[in-house]
Amino acid sequence: LADRGVGTRSQTFEIAKAKRITMASHPDAPHEERTRIKGPKEKVPPDAALFLDGNLLPSAAPLLLVYHKPKFVLSVMEDDKKYKDQERKHLGQVLSARYKRCGMHPVGRLDYDTTGLILFSLEGKLTQRLLHPKRGVEKEYVATVQGKADEEKLKQMLSDGVETTDGTFSAQLLEVTPSDGPASAPADDDMLWDEESSTEDRAQMDYSGEHSDVRLIVTEGKYRMVRRILANCGHPVVELRRERHGNVTLGDLAVGEFRDLKDA
Repeated sequence: LADRGVGTRSQTFEIAKAKRITMASHPDAPHEERTRIKGPKEKVPPDAALFLDGNLLPSAAPLLLVYHKPKFVLSVMEDDKKYKDQERKHLGQVLSARYKRCGMHPVGRLDYDTTGLILFSLEGKLTQRLLHPKRGVEKEYVATVQGKADEEKLKQMLSDGVETTDGTFSAQLLEVTPSDGPASAPADDDMLWDEESSTEDRAQMDYSGEHSDVRLIVTEGKYRMVRRILANCGHPVVELRRERHGNVTLGDLAVGEFRDLKDA
């Protein structure tokens, strides 16, 4: 009941205790086909249609939601108060109130200027499994980089590991293809850098010249790691999109839209 947005767990306990809940196998079931729940301890199928005082409740929240994050949206549910004057967009503004009440939260993060797939999870243990480096969960990205990348040379460099200030990280290169460059350069108002963005990050935003699209897989999620390892290979990233997290793909999900994992 709490996961369906009825109220807090203590409130829904009292509602169930008062026997105000009925259930059925489908939402269109007439009153005579509904079964009254006898109390909070009664087991109910997760896909059951539930009714409160005869009114149909929303379906159960999915275990995972898929979101296509636009560019210049923070991967946090609430921005830091010290940045309030910048009015930066964040995930807390796009997730519905019902899902926020259920405790859905982003699985990791995407950089402010990165687009693509980000998951929302209902369970903390699942989130940990998806993020822990020991699990080796793959994340697949497409990076538009400066210059004409040599596929074999870049594949070897990424496989051997690339040194950064946080350590040496490797990646699996899938392919390199010619690119027309980024879709568009951002307006100055959109480039709201946070304190962790280095001067190197800012200096590398060059949209002129030749570009390549680099598709690669990583299994760790250090801050701006994909951008940093590609920059250290001689190909600074000007646009980055995540297309897969584990077995979940972005597919044709439109920018700014959500999809239940059951529909993935």
